[in-house]
Amino acid sequence: MKIAVIGATGHLGGAVTREALDRGHRVTGLGSAQVDVADVASIRNAVADHDAVVVAVQGPDRLVPRAAAALLEAGLDRLVFLGGGGSLEYAPGQRYIDSPDFPPEYLEIARDHAEALEIFRGAKSPVRWSYVSPPPVYLVPGEKTGKYRAEARDTPITDDKGECRITVGDYASAVIDAVERDSFIRERFTVAGGSTY
Repeated sequence: MKIAVIGATGHLGGAVTREALDRGHRVTGLGSAQVDVADVASIRNAVADHDAVVVAVQGPDRLVPRAAAALLEAGLDRLVFLGGGGSLEYAPGQRYIDSPDFPPEYLEIARDHAEALEIFRGAKSPVRWSYVSPPPVYLVPGEKTGKYRAEARDTPITDDKGECRITVGDYASAVIDAVERDSFIRERFTVAGGSTY
């Protein structure tokens, strides 16, 4: 497949890029110098003739929700958007970002990602999007183990001890699996790793 990764020089975008290359895909890595992710025309020009687009962005001035809206308008076919885990729920209707102990330094970006999810879910668009949420806390450094679960849901996947974590390597693997399998179409999915899930 020919995959465009917007945000390929970032931490998670870079991991996804490496995973896609390791699987033999043709990857176009794009940064802010090559594409304005909040501009419809710029997106169309940058990702023309790609089978799928993976997006890993963050920034000031509500860049994340503005990017979500532009990506939907750009007429893409397959889109996997690397979202946040703060909008996952720890109890029915109770999101992590709304809890009083949510880390304040991450609150703005977490709210931006939550808004992007609502934009995707409310869109009347032919784009076959997926929004992937990491665990709300433990997205940890580490290689791919191949042991993870991915499910369409709004609550974290926890192990038999009530914990939820995944390595960056397994997270990237889950993203490319979703691209290859064409899974979680117009859904938010979340992932967690480990053999006890």
